[in-house]
Amino acid sequence: VLQCLVFNTARAPFQDSAARRALGLGINRETLVSAVLSGHARAAQFPVSPVSPLYPAELESLYSYDDFAAAMEAAGLNTGRTRTVTLLVNQDITFKVAAAEHIAQALSDFDRQIQVEALPWEAYLAALAAGEFDLYYGEVRLTADWDIADLVGSGGSLNYGGYANVVTDALLQAFTSSTDRSYAARQLCAHLLGTTPIAPVCFQQDTLLTHEGVAQGMSPTATS
Repeated sequence: VLQCLVFNTARAPFQDSAARRALGLGINRETLVSAVLSGHARAAQFPVSPVSPLYPAELESLYSYDDFAAAMEAAGLNTGRTRTVTLLVNQDITFKVAAAEHIAQALSDFDRQIQVEALPWEAYLAALAAGEFDLYYGEVRLTADWDIADLVGSGGSLNYGGYANVVTDALLQAFTSSTDRSYAARQLCAHLLGTTPIAPVCFQQDTLLTHEGVAQGMSPTATS
């Protein structure tokens, strides 16, 4: 289950890929997973689980506030002329609201001020379907082949952000059909770093509640 930030690329201000990429650099995923999600997730910079051999760890970069600030400057988002944008989240899932608020606070240091709007599930879905959002925090349950065509492919059923890119479509097709999937995964993920239609945050981990000593190989957290 991938949790991610999705940009509405069909309208300003997130038609600009440089602005999207800059905001993606502002998310400290490891801190979010630890402080907000109580360790019940694995931080991920790409839409492939970090436990998969296809995850391109060599493309990862450590979180750096200085890199975030430099990217915002390069994208023209450090002018002092602020604009408030809305981050939608489903209010029915409290940890998602907390994650969205954490991200909004982290990304609001420059021209883009992020305001979280938590909506009931049906209203949230309706807003996404109508494209009435600037960005949203959501999740998608991926299949075992990590196919994200529905999420970022042109006309995809979950592509609420309206993203369309012929190179992305070709790389998505190559990823699902290639005999060298590791190479195809690296090509796709490197491309998504530049275009940033979504900003992957983490992959959710399931929780097992059991008596002490019953299950082996489990890692307890402070809340389980």
